[in-house]
Amino acid sequence: MQFSRTQLIIIGSVLAVILLAVGIFTGILPGTRQGTPQLPDVNLTVWGIEDRVTMQDVFGAYQAIRQNVHITYVQKDPTTYEQDVVNALAAGNGPDIIMFHNTWLPKHYNKIVPVSDTQMTMQTLQQTFPTVITQDFTANGNIYALPLYIDTLALFYNQDTFDQNGIAVPPQDWLALQNLVPKLRQENASGNITKPAVALGGSAATVDNASDILELLMLQAGAKMTDDAFTQATFAANVQSTTPGIDALNFYTQFADPTSQYYTWNDSLDPSLDSFAKGDTPMIFAYQSEAAAIKAKNPFLNFTVTAMPQPTGATKAVNFPDYWGLAVTNNSKNPSWAWDAILGVTANDTVAEKYLTETQHPPALRSLIDKYVQDPNLGVFAKQALSARSWPQIDQPKIRAIFSQMISAVISGSLKPADALGQAEQQVTALMAANQPQQ
Repeated sequence: MQFSRTQLIIIGSVLAVILLAVGIFTGILPGTRQGTPQLPDVNLTVWGIEDRVTMQDVFGAYQAIRQNVHITYVQKDPTTYEQDVVNALAAGNGPDIIMFHNTWLPKHYNKIVPVSDTQMTMQTLQQTFPTVITQDFTANGNIYALPLYIDTLALFYNQDTFDQNGIAVPPQDWLALQNLVPKLRQENASGNITKPAVALGGSAATVDNASDILELLMLQAGAKMTDDAFTQATFAANVQSTTPGIDALNFYTQFADPTSQYYTWNDSLDPSLDSFAKGDTPMIFAYQSEAAAIKAKNPFLNFTVTAMPQPTGATKAVNFPDYWGLAVTNNSKNPSWAWDAILGVTANDTVAEKYLTETQHPPALRSLIDKYVQDPNLGVFAKQALSARSWPQIDQPKIRAIFSQMISAVISGSLKPADALGQAEQQVTALMAANQPQQ
């Protein structure tokens, strides 16, 4: 078929109009309809206590996806980190994102900005992370932080000592652990402990994680640590005609009571982590993050990690967490982009696993927990993350000190257990009243 000159001109004109319209519509050519706008350059500053090179690598993986975002990570001193953050935010020159401890929300919620529903919903959070994250990082339907990992207390035991004493399997419940005490405890002729069976019963002066262990025992026993309104501590109160708080305190301190058949510890002994590393104490309770310190103290120690003991006959496990997440501060000028960065690091399987690989921390994502549950080093902690439970603490360091003082009062005999527990409850309640953040 042949076209006349006039027909060719008409066809060419129509094609030109079509191409112009497509160009304007897609933004290739300037016009009234713009295409996808160019993303703005965004600069974010992150503060934390994690290794700088590690975090630069992790955020670098996110920046490879979001090339318009530029992140500067600043590694801070762990001993002054919390106060450094508080001071910087008060002065208005704080970072966009901070590493945020799992106990900080009651104390610092007024310093951080929750994620929008368009970026993450509560339902998505619950599908993505274990229950403890909802306990620790949400309030009034808002999500304030997301976890980098979840660490939990576990039983560390000396494999050589167990083998030499014919103990084939570690204790799975507290009764089984009690029954191991006479078999593993060593005393001199005067009845003094020379080698304890387990680091239990002492104050924080000698038992690392003493407060956390006692808090776990209370939670396992069913204690309600605070009232629903978060106005007072209630761990000394009865619960359905039971006394979980006092029961847990009595159970813990019996291991430091010379009149108990399970006596195996006193505060004149070496600190538990050191004693375990030397091979003198065959069982301690520690976090995965402490394993490296043990290996550094004694690279030749043959130890194994197993699940935290549970109450005999318990149908549901309860474990105790200690971990860090990420939160957006109210100083950030780009909170949406800051939250995008947090989501890109914590909720992205690939980036989150890169963080785990570099730090050797246990996973927080449900998808990665499922992947690592059989891992020889992280499997115990991965599984325990699913049953980790927490309680709102207005000031963790001060509460740890109060619990340690309570333990000391009982084992020294200066207070009866019920009186020491009641005093500690009053002290935590006073702490809550004095430290509620201002709106």
